Amino acid sequence: MGFISNFSASFGPIFYLLLIVSIAILTIIIERFLVVFSKKNSLLLSQLNEIFKKIKNNQNISNHIAKENSLGNNVVSIIKNNSKKDAEDELSILLMEKRSSLQRPLEWLNFFAIVSPMLGLLGTIWSMSGSFKELSNSTVSNDMQGMINYLSEAMYATAFGIILSAISMLFLYIFKYKTDSYLMKCELILNKILIKFNFSAT
Repeated sequence: MGFISNFSASFGPIFYLLLIVSIAILTIIIERFLVVFSKKNSLLLSQLNEIFKKIKNNQNISNHIAKENSLGNNVVSIIKNNSKKDAEDELSILLMEKRSSLQRPLEWLNFFAIVSPMLGLLGTIWSMSGSFKELSNSTVSNDMQGMINYLSEAMYATAFGIILSAISMLFLYIFKYKTDSYLMKCELILNKILIKFNFSAT
């Protein structure tokens, strides 16, 4: 508790901003981890694979009901009730919506990755300005050791900001890679479904 109060005294309101940013980053990481690595996404991939296998084997897909995920049902409905061109357009929109739901929250990680070092630098400037003012009012004008201590403490804010930025960028890359890979697999299976499905029979 004394550590936090010491930091808040040194960096003023910048400390609380950095604290809020760190909580926000942690919240987004946990939420995106639960979404990106959820069973729901792998379930959709398996459903799309099932649809493709049924179409490949000339089986009826009307009975394919994806109770766990409505997106599987939407795919079946789109390819059965539209021409090939319309189905391609509808499935492209469906994939774009899925991409948006998976990747739009990642923009916040990118935002915090940019803002965190700036806040850290601002905290350092805030602390240094107070430190120099205190040193100028000090009775010992040649207190070099005190100045070094003040400067080293002031750098903590910049270091904290850089660490937050690095964490944000790391998880942004991980989630972006994972979602891009997942969406690529979905797009590949959907293209296979469109190629194999006999639209002339609809």
